[in-house]
Amino acid sequence: LCSCKIFGVAPDWVNTSLPAGFTSQAPFVSFFTTLKSILTFEYIIFSPNITWFLLSWSYLTFFPYAVDSASTWNNVGYRLVVNIVMSFAYYAFFYYGLYVANWGKRKFYPGNYPTLGNLAHNIWYWFLGVLQWTCYEIAMQKLWSSDLFPTPPTFSEIKASPQLLALNAFVLLLIPVWRDVHFYSAHRFLHIRPLYRLIHSLHHRNTDPEPFSGLCMHPTEHLYYYSNALFPCIYISGLSPLVFHFLFFHLVFAPAAGHSGFEDHFGSDQYHAIHHAKFEANYGSPNSAFIDRFFGTFRETLGKSEEYKGEWKEGGEKKKQEEQEASKKLVWSAHSYLGCWSSVSQAIYDSSVIFIATLACYYVNLGDLNERESTLLAVAVSLGPVVSGMFINKFISKDKMNQAWPFHKEPVGFYYTVISGGLFCVLPVYHFVKLAASC
Repeated sequence: LCSCKIFGVAPDWVNTSLPAGFTSQAPFVSFFTTLKSILTFEYIIFSPNITWFLLSWSYLTFFPYAVDSASTWNNVGYRLVVNIVMSFAYYAFFYYGLYVANWGKRKFYPGNYPTLGNLAHNIWYWFLGVLQWTCYEIAMQKLWSSDLFPTPPTFSEIKASPQLLALNAFVLLLIPVWRDVHFYSAHRFLHIRPLYRLIHSLHHRNTDPEPFSGLCMHPTEHLYYYSNALFPCIYISGLSPLVFHFLFFHLVFAPAAGHSGFEDHFGSDQYHAIHHAKFEANYGSPNSAFIDRFFGTFRETLGKSEEYKGEWKEGGEKKKQEEQEASKKLVWSAHSYLGCWSSVSQAIYDSSVIFIATLACYYVNLGDLNERESTLLAVAVSLGPVVSGMFINKFISKDKMNQAWPFHKEPVGFYYTVISGGLFCVLPVYHFVKLAASC
């Protein structure tokens, strides 16, 4: 059943006579294609989104949130265990099906597989992602149980109110669209030179990802990636906890299939596989490809691109492939191993992040900070990782490259990246931490 329905079948648009990843996506992505998908609800019905929504609803039904203070802090360990078990089962299902049972046949890089050391690296950072997800959940439950934040409506209250029902249905339907918009902006933001070197490069250690690569990120990247769930949930009252949970479920579970390394299964994502292979291209998803096209960063295939105008060059990749072929050895990822820091700059940056995270956990748990104290903590958590990264990269690493790279030649694209990153990533984290530390 699994190999027939979930594995072993490529998307309809894929030309299976070509190698995996070499079918051009150009004819299938555009602004009008995306608009049609939204207006006809194809993006919900004929996509993994409906599956993730149903799974999220079931998850929250069996493991509901607590909305009173005592229950919130008493179930921290319980919530973490549930999140680890449920998400690990989902990720392991795809890993087993593709890398153990061989139910997938169209691998983007055939014959190239992660080592146990690579898996240990990916699962460790995956675990940190689940841990931070749980911290967000506990802090949000703390807000719901406080006097500073409206108590979320129950399902019964939503069903009894046409206004609440319409609001929640509208927001739930928009979540996949908002995920695309936020992910594109946050992703470009993390590709700015200082942030890429100290934060996002960890995720890109996997040029040929496997399922656990999807959530294998630096904790700072988790912070901004998860800010997607904050933008509606702390600014709009009357939303069900299901909205918050579905956003996080989408954020945590969707990357498993999208980073599989294979083309022929449920939820496969050639668009993002190209990004991992070519780095400075395809920052979003097929639904946001029209933005990549506007900025010249769209690549339609793993092969030669007729549309790409960005900064990534083919030379380095060809040299690497030639060296591997000459040695008759494929290296999945030479850098995806746990160990000491690779540089003094990285050690200083990570130490600063650990310090900020410790402060955040302590003072959010303590609560009742005054206006000045909560503001300082919120600035440190939301903006500190960016400012310290820029300072360390420029003055300690002494990086000679343009700090706006790879967007230094496109002023509109650079300012879009900085402004949208500030609005969609930094600002929601600031407001969330300030609220959580005040109650």
